[in-house]
Amino acid sequence: MADKKAKDEISRLLDSYQEDDALEVKMEGFAARKRTQAKKYQEPVEIKESDRLNDTVVISAKDTKRDQTMMFDPDYIEEEQDSSNKTVVIDDNEIQSLLEEEGAPKLRREVVSKSRPPKKAGHKKKKGLSPGAIVGIVVAVVVVLGLIGFGVYSFLNPSSQEPKTEETTKAQERAYDRIIEWIDGVFDEDYSDIVDYEKDYNSLTKKQKRELNRYFEDVTGSTFDELLAKEKSGDKKDSSNNNAKIAELKAQLSSLNDQLTQAQSTLRSANEDLTARQNEYDQLNTHYQEAVEANNEVLNIQNEMSAMETRRQELLNKQAEQTITQEELIELNNIYAEWPELNDQLEQAQKKANNYPDLNTLQTQINSASAAVTNARAAVNDAQSTVDQLTSSIREVEHQIEALD
Repeated sequence: MADKKAKDEISRLLDSYQEDDALEVKMEGFAARKRTQAKKYQEPVEIKESDRLNDTVVISAKDTKRDQTMMFDPDYIEEEQDSSNKTVVIDDNEIQSLLEEEGAPKLRREVVSKSRPPKKAGHKKKKGLSPGAIVGIVVAVVVVLGLIGFGVYSFLNPSSQEPKTEETTKAQERAYDRIIEWIDGVFDEDYSDIVDYEKDYNSLTKKQKRELNRYFEDVTGSTFDELLAKEKSGDKKDSSNNNAKIAELKAQLSSLNDQLTQAQSTLRSANEDLTARQNEYDQLNTHYQEAVEANNEVLNIQNEMSAMETRRQELLNKQAEQTITQEELIELNNIYAEWPELNDQLEQAQKKANNYPDLNTLQTQINSASAAVTNARAAVNDAQSTVDQLTSSIREVEHQIEALD
């Protein structure tokens, strides 16, 4: 019965305490109660102090032979580590055997050096957090606060989580080059397009922005931010005024489109008239050339017949004088034979020439047709210029409407 009771007490003791310090204290109390119940004497524990090391080594009497003293060199004894986080596992039989042995209640050894005074008998450790635990708690709190702070910063600055890759750098360089190219192409101090480069500017690094602003100050006298602010302030217009302006521009656009339609119709008519005048001129030129050729043919036949008549008279004179030769007589006969044919050719040529107006009249008509062609061509040019001007005006009004929208 007593043996069962002792085992129950041991089980409750092991279940209640797991840390080394608490178990150690409880074990001492438990051993003391058992000694009182058994009323037995313990074997003395020998304590030997070393003059050389000035250290005290506490050992159990069981560890030495009777009438002998054992000395340990503290340099070769590992000091006990803080084992508050370790668990000592001893089964019930081992603990019971230790308790039943006479004079063997000691379960620990202590090394007391100059730097750490020996523990006093009966002194109990104070319960509380160890320095290592306190340091661990402080470190954990600092880490937690750091993580919370980083999370808040990351939430407020999502861009800070993005790593600066080589591609991002290239994109920033391209954005920088686009802005430089734009400002170098501005010659009339019209910086209204600067709003189109705001996104590129915002993507630049701080260093790029500083360099860009210095360049802008050299070129324009103002930084990019200043020009952008001026342009934005100038673009703040009342929506109702914009709508009225848009309506006015649309009415102007409608009128311009009507004018353009009329101008295009005038241009078509002018082109048609030019074509007609050109055809008249070409026909008159053709008639003139034909008339000239017909008149030339008449003149040629007349000249040939005149020469033939002159020769005939010479031959007739010789015949009358009886000085004509046989060859000349044959020639005279040929003249009489060819004369009717030439006369027919002359009549045909005269009829053809008579189909055309007088050459002087034709020339006057040609001069008039040429002037008509010139006027028609001028009308075409004027109509085309009007169409071009109206087309340009329409595009300008359309751009104004798009800007207001």
